Amino acid sequence: MNTRIAAVNGNLVIAETDGRVVQNSLGYCVRSDGVKLLSEVIRVRGHRVDLQVFEETRGLKVGDTVELREEMLSVVLGPGLLGKIYDGLQNPLPELAEQVGWFLQTEE
Repeated sequence: MNTRIAAVNGNLVIAETDGRVVQNSLGYCVRSDGVKLLSEVIRVRGHRVDLQVFEETRGLKVGDTVELREEMLSVVLGPGLLGKIYDGLQNPLPELAEQVGWFLQTEE
């Protein structure tokens, strides 16, 4: 399936695709440097797909690739979840802080 970004407006990305798309499924917007940004399909309009991106969209541009999956956005529940601190994407914050510090990095 060929899916490319047609527009970026904040955390909303509009992509054009030639394949089947499932509402509320996962997608990854791939920046030109190879970083994949997690997103969710929030609307399907023919060959156009609206994606809500859950990370900073700086660096995304028209023509970049989008990888669409048929799996739904979900969270793993079970042993180890209690007593830990996660962000909305289930990234373990203390482990991330050890790697990059306590504050979010921004590109300038």
